[in-house]
Order: sequence, then structure tokens, then C-alpha cells
Amino acid sequence: PPPPPPPPPPRVVEPAKARANLQGLITADDYPAAAMRNEETGTVGVRLAIGTDGRVTGCTVSSSSGSSSLDSTTCRLLQRRARFTPARDNRGQPIADTHNQRITWRLE
Repeated sequence: PPPPPPPPPPRVVEPAKARANLQGLITADDYPAAAMRNEETGTVGVRLAIGTDGRVTGCTVSSSSGSSSLDSTTCRLLQRRARFTPARDNRGQPIADTHNQRITWRLE
């Protein structure tokens, strides 16, 4: 007989929550020099993968700002700086989750 199907993945009961305002983790000092020279602005949409420890384990650009420099800098900074309270399953155990975020870059 065929092997039994794998158990269903744990259900997210409590989603991951950012410990800080993610937009606030990026400052004017973080503006990429090339983007500043080219006067590039825009909003980057990202999908963050959150590990069971609340750290960002991956970042994918889901909506480009139109500037590859702003897009890549957003992912790099959020992976390094963002921290989350991990998601929890129906047993209260921490589980991996994702979080969608938009970051807007503006020149002063």
C-alpha cells in the first residue's frame, strides 16, 4: 500500500508581529548614493520570511519601486534590522510565517 499522506502543516493561529515600525528602521542616512544622484524615489513592496526565532530569513521584492538600488537596499536593511514576535500555531509553538510590507523612499 502507498505510504500515508504527510500531516498537514501547522496552522498559523497568531501571525508574526513586527517589534518596531518597519518604515522607521530605514532612515535618510540609508539612502543609496546612486539612487540619490539619480533622484530615484518610490515604494518597495516586500514579502519577508520570518523564522521561528523572529528573525527575517528571506526577503522577496513583490512590488518594485522602479529602482533596483532602492529595492535591494530595502531587503538588505530589513533582513538585518527587523525583528518579529514569532507566529504561533494552534499548540502555541513558534512557527515560520511571512509578512508583507511596503517601504517608501523619499528624497528630502
